Amino acid sequence: MVFFRKQWKEVVGATSEVDLTFLLLRIFSLAGGIAWLWFVPISPREEAILVNALICFSIYSVLCYLVIFFRPGQLRKVYLASLFLDMIILSNLVHAEASFESSFFLGYYLLICLHTIYFGLGFGLLVAVFSAVSYVFSILPLLADIELTDLVVRLGFFFFITVPVGLLTEKVKRDKEKVEHFNRTLEAMVAERTDKIGNLLDQERYLREILDTVAHINKLLITSPNVISLLESACARFVQHCHYGFCWIGLLENNEIRTICTSERTGSPLLDPPYAVNEAETLFYRSPTAQSIRDNKIVIRENDPKRQDPTPWRDSEEVKGFHAVISLPLRAHLSAQPLGALTIYTWRKEGFEPEEKEMLEELAGDIGFAIDSFRQKESVIALTAERTANYEETIFSFVDMIEQRDTYTAGHTERVAQYCLLIAREMGIEQKQAAKLYKAATLHDIGKVATPDSVLLKPGKLTSLDYDLIKIHALAGYEMLSKIEMYQELAVIIQHHHERHDGEGYPDGLRGNEIPLLSRIMAVGDAFDAMTTNRIYKARKEIPEALTELQALSGSQFHPEVVKAAVKVLADIKISPSISQLPVTNLEKKRFSYFFNDMLTGLYNEDYLKIILNNLDMNQYRCLHMLHLKKVPEYNKRHGWDNGNLLLKEFAVELQAGFPDALVFRAYGNDFATISKEHLAVDSQVVNGFACITDTEIEVEVHHIDLSAGTVYTIDKLEKLEILSHAVSRSMPERTQAEHYC
Repeated sequence: MVFFRKQWKEVVGATSEVDLTFLLLRIFSLAGGIAWLWFVPISPREEAILVNALICFSIYSVLCYLVIFFRPGQLRKVYLASLFLDMIILSNLVHAEASFESSFFLGYYLLICLHTIYFGLGFGLLVAVFSAVSYVFSILPLLADIELTDLVVRLGFFFFITVPVGLLTEKVKRDKEKVEHFNRTLEAMVAERTDKIGNLLDQERYLREILDTVAHINKLLITSPNVISLLESACARFVQHCHYGFCWIGLLENNEIRTICTSERTGSPLLDPPYAVNEAETLFYRSPTAQSIRDNKIVIRENDPKRQDPTPWRDSEEVKGFHAVISLPLRAHLSAQPLGALTIYTWRKEGFEPEEKEMLEELAGDIGFAIDSFRQKESVIALTAERTANYEETIFSFVDMIEQRDTYTAGHTERVAQYCLLIAREMGIEQKQAAKLYKAATLHDIGKVATPDSVLLKPGKLTSLDYDLIKIHALAGYEMLSKIEMYQELAVIIQHHHERHDGEGYPDGLRGNEIPLLSRIMAVGDAFDAMTTNRIYKARKEIPEALTELQALSGSQFHPEVVKAAVKVLADIKISPSISQLPVTNLEKKRFSYFFNDMLTGLYNEDYLKIILNNLDMNQYRCLHMLHLKKVPEYNKRHGWDNGNLLLKEFAVELQAGFPDALVFRAYGNDFATISKEHLAVDSQVVNGFACITDTEIEVEVHHIDLSAGTVYTIDKLEKLEILSHAVSRSMPERTQAEHYC
């Protein structure tokens, strides 16, 4: 079956409409002959002749059809053979009837017309000639009985029919050829237009895909957090396009591409930069990317397999088989110098469309503008950071200045900042606000730069005037910081950290929720540190005592909610008991002595002795000697006050020289004291041997006391210095106000 289908397709392909008509006419001729037998009354002799003729006609027609079926290329030869056989059959029919009136004569007209139509006028005339000759030979025995005129007319009709049929056939063929040519032209035009429309549709779809890619990347320009993220995302989006197989972007720095971003998230197929753009001896110099940057214009190159790709590949298989590559300079604006280049490889055989090139050029401009914007933003951030650093350096220089003046302040601000952070977290303050509070607490005493040393460094209790002076630090801190934009919010917090819940605070007397929340927190943290730190004039409170005092002051000095949070988070903290205002370094001791200096002798005075005795648990002094100079008034009367003062100064010098490891005090006129961590042998014999009193009536009375940290000592002056002692009692009355926690 397959063979027959194949042969039939070949026959159909080899035959035209005329061929089919010619073949069908043979079938119709056979059918006409059979119909003639059935419906036209003829003599038995004619019937026998016609039957034989039809049988012969059927046999060789079938043979002709078989030859055409198996050898379609032999079609015209079969036609000629069938013409010869038809002529023989027809001549035999005419000859067999032996009559000039034979009806079979009409068969010649059929043959002439059929072959004239199929083969044209020339061949038709040839068939007419053969038909005439054949007819004449067929009726040769009857020529004597036939009128010449009748014969000529009959034979002339052969040619009379042939000529118009041939001419009409030629005209029909020409018209048909014109129609066919017109149809072919029209079909070609339709096919061309169809192809063009199809190409336009394909181009439209292609450009629409490009437009979608451009639109998506334009969104990335807005949403990307930084330039590297933008470029990596853009490259990845480019290769999602069906024809873009690879894309990379290089950023220029000092005439070298230093940074590259590719469409590959892992393992770049390019070698690591830098790539020199202007060095002609390098391979990269000839690349479209380098040329695009140098010439500041678009470069498009077709792939040439014979030429080495100058791009610095680690693995060139990534772009194997690409058709074209385009490199576009990335610029902040059209006349600007390139910031880098965008390079795209396409596998599309048509390469890059003109419209596509325009869209990519515009997109490259947008990317260049975004890169420039990111860099400007980074510059602004860097400048802002530098300015911030400069501000902070200046501000913290002031803080450092205060710490250098008052070392207690340094530890105090750090502790207050930590306490404030703990309280803020407990109260659910958001992280940003908590960080702001921490920084404000670190700077909360910066206003003390305006506080006089005589007040700031005063180791004793403050007078009302001192207190008024030190209260200025809150407003001074605000005025310092509020002039700097980045510190304005901190300045407000610092300004109000000494306000009270009941409105009795300073500087503005705010009350309740009028006080900023962070200032309320700082007030509690500041007071808590003051309570739990050893001061010159009082010992520190233990944490439970301090928290109890905070609760007692809740609702009056402090905000209840803040106190509630503070009590919860500060109960378990650890505070070193060694934190105090006592001097540690020599500089601090000298500065400290300024406030406790005996104007006559330069020794410490009795106030400092009181402080030492009140802080034995921290200073570890254990040996005290009191020295009373007898008969000093008599000496003054006899020798004068000036000589008496000179004697006291000389005695002080000898006392310091004799006991260099001890602190030496002058207390109440003619009384001196030494105090040391280790026991010293200060006896009357040694002291009375001092040169300044050897030849005088003055005698020195020495009294020794072993000091104990568990005992409270007080100084009294009657006729001479007296040291009174009693055991420490935690039930001693304490203040219930915190107004001096500053």
